[in-house]
Amino acid sequence: MPVIAVGLITEPEQAEAIVATGEADMIGLARTVLYDPRWPWHAAAALGAKVKAAPQFLRSQPRVYEDLFVQA
Repeated sequence: MPVIAVGLITEPEQAEAIVATGEADMIGLARTVLYDPRWPWHAAAALGAKVKAAPQFLRSQPRVYEDLFVQA
């Protein structure tokens, strides 16, 4: 059964460490995403990851993260 970590996870590095160490299988981000709906994009950029996006979403890529999106 998967374990989901929730509560006071506000930094991408913190979420990454929880999953990487096996403390949880997934991270629940309720308030964080309510406060900043693009938090997953910011987290991906901070961790050096790429966001796989459908072609229709490529035009919504943030200008500050020019290489963030890749076509799925």
